[in-house]
Amino acid sequence: MKKFEYVYFTIYNYCSRQSYFPDELHVRLKSMYLLSLSVGGWILFLEMLFLRFVKNAWFSSHPVAMFYALGVYVAITALFHRIFIVNEHDQKIYNRFSSSWNNNSNKRRDLFLALSAAAAPYILLIGMKIFFPRN
Repeated sequence: MKKFEYVYFTIYNYCSRQSYFPDELHVRLKSMYLLSLSVGGWILFLEMLFLRFVKNAWFSSHPVAMFYALGVYVAITALFHRIFIVNEHDQKIYNRFSSSWNNNSNKRRDLFLALSAAAAPYILLIGMKIFFPRN
């Protein structure tokens, strides 16, 4: 859980440095949405692996698959909005890691790893589509 919080802090810190007002609601929402897109992508990737290799089944049509993916993203976003924005858990995470961030010599590496973890499920989904096409 601590690594997940550190990834969120890294994304939040990057978004706050890009804004003139680092503690504004739009910065908090932006980082929450980026994290929810990443977690939603990981959930869809794991489900795709299960459907493709274990169950050997697929959705009956593209609209059904799209509504399912949209439902996953909406559920994760609603959950993260409740946790991070309403309960203000993001401020607790920011306060916990901000003091050690200034002494961190690997800031760029940590940002690269956090953004790589956020983009990885979509790259893997594209790779699965190319290298293991559905018949």
